[in-house]
Amino acid sequence: MFALQVDESTDIGGMAQLLVFVRYIHNVKIVNQFFCCKELKETTTGNDIFSTLSEYLKSVGLTWQSCVGICTDGAPAMIGSIKGFVSLVKREKSSVITTHCFLHREALVAKTISNDLKSVLEKVVKMVNFIKSRPLRSRLLTKLCEELESKHLNLLHTEARWLSRGKILSRVCELKEEMLTFFTLEQQEEFCDLLADETWCAKLSYLADIFELLNKVNAKMPGKSENGLSSTDKIKALKDKLQLWGGKVKEGNLDMFSHFALAANSGEIIPIISEHLAVREKQLQHYFPDICIENYDWIRNPFVASISTQYQLTLMEEEQLVELRHDRDLNLLHMQLPTDEFWVQIKTKYPHVAKKALVMLIQFSTSYQCELGFSTLANIKTNKRERLKTFEEVVRVFLSTIQPNVKRIFQSHQAHTSH
Repeated sequence: MFALQVDESTDIGGMAQLLVFVRYIHNVKIVNQFFCCKELKETTTGNDIFSTLSEYLKSVGLTWQSCVGICTDGAPAMIGSIKGFVSLVKREKSSVITTHCFLHREALVAKTISNDLKSVLEKVVKMVNFIKSRPLRSRLLTKLCEELESKHLNLLHTEARWLSRGKILSRVCELKEEMLTFFTLEQQEEFCDLLADETWCAKLSYLADIFELLNKVNAKMPGKSENGLSSTDKIKALKDKLQLWGGKVKEGNLDMFSHFALAANSGEIIPIISEHLAVREKQLQHYFPDICIENYDWIRNPFVASISTQYQLTLMEEEQLVELRHDRDLNLLHMQLPTDEFWVQIKTKYPHVAKKALVMLIQFSTSYQCELGFSTLANIKTNKRERLKTFEEVVRVFLSTIQPNVKRIFQSHQAHTSH
């Protein structure tokens, strides 16, 4: 069995590139690996993606019947109900599990902010763009920060899109005094008025704090061993935290917001913060409907979790789970191995229940590897290498972690003898 992580983007030459990663069982572990990078010649519809990937699967001896999961970014071409890529795959295998990337869904939640806070975010972006638009301005700000012995010397940029807002807001919040001096020298009255406004700065401080807290959650989800179960745990924890923070704010406790707790006139925007946290909690519930994660506790620990009809196990699977629970040797083995390795180890002895568990563990929960892959792709295909012919091979060398069998490669080639 295997699961796929699929995403599509446009390179510097304007060509659409389909990037795919695969997760499968190798020896005793579940591993992630680069699968393919295919150019979509014309349109980028769901049918184009499906046809391209189906052709590649056939060329490597695989079929959709072995696919148990697909993770996408949730774009219409991917999840369209009629002609979307996922819908076409489900016609081939209806039981395939589809996942909308957790990071993309959380990013959609992050966009839900009130007009008051949205205007602050837009002004910060405008300030940063003004400074970054010319190298001279960036150098002048750096020089000013050095003279003022600031903690940071400049604004920063991050390639991970879901981390950008939090990092930029935190840096602007920490450099607002230096930026006020800089904009005064540049005669930017609009920016000066904003940075001198204590209420506006209080809103900025809150945005810096809330995005920083969300970034901590996002940074924990892109791990290579991350699956739907572990990612769901983190989202459920975030839901409870938002509810907790909302209650603490109403009580006047602002300890969780480090920047905002130090801001002047912070009391004036408490109602805005309470509303924002409530709306964010509601949106999180919308994009992440309740998943009865407890129904999968038997996967994490089959020796402790009680058997329930909610697990939706067949009679054969339940019987094997009962036998497994009373196998003392495997109980001791379970304490020594990671969850995925444990189920791979016993899939021969208990094939039915092990397969049920592995189908869940092999799922991708994010399209993070594709995002990193596109960053690599941008570094490979530049203006001077826009027409690179062996593009997929170069990408494979960069992204694949498989060690090449040099001896076998040499045996398949004939050395040039001297004439």
